[in-house]
Amino acid sequence: MVSIKKFSVLALALAASSAFAVPVVPVYGAFGSYPAATFGGSGIPNDAVATTTLLGSGVTLALTAHQRYSEPAVTNNGAGVFQAVGGAYAPGDNLARWNFGYDIRGGVSNPRMTYRLFGDYDNAVGNDFSSYTDISIYLAGSLQDSENLGFGTSFAQFDPNESGEYGFVLVAYNALGAEAGRVAILVDVVGTAVPEPGSLALLGLGLAGVAAIRKRKQA
Repeated sequence: MVSIKKFSVLALALAASSAFAVPVVPVYGAFGSYPAATFGGSGIPNDAVATTTLLGSGVTLALTAHQRYSEPAVTNNGAGVFQAVGGAYAPGDNLARWNFGYDIRGGVSNPRMTYRLFGDYDNAVGNDFSSYTDISIYLAGSLQDSENLGFGTSFAQFDPNESGEYGFVLVAYNALGAEAGRVAILVDVVGTAVPEPGSLALLGLGLAGVAAIRKRKQA
């Protein structure tokens, strides 16, 4: 017979385990335009940004996702989930056609606050936080920037041609190392890279052949 005390300990352990395995979902206090953020560059969209403002510290954490340069636009559902087109930015590289952007604003000089950035390299849907990789290297002393997963030292884990769901979590910690707040977004990647020149040439020859056949039939 299990004692009440043992049962309580077991129940708490199971509850903690279940909470630990809960899939990451978008977390924010507000989602929409955030003009204060430029994400370290000019022309980077800041009209769809997930933000969380920490009570008492004045710190605001922000995350977004956007296309790289003239690549296909990254859209969103208005609730922290972004949709991006898959594929490599250039043939043979591991840079995606989309970027993620982070911003930490207000009270950042407070030595009692620290920040860590986590990314999801696994394209499976519904990954929990324990599977995320600490990619704080992207912070690199900068409190706002726009980056591509391929720029990091652990980029070998990331394949831009894989469709699926990726996530980012920016966490603030207090002086005791306890979490003070977080902001999280998901990026759903669909589609594949643009066909390589050789493939496009073959496609062009095929279309030319079809056109020639149609012309002969009409004649």
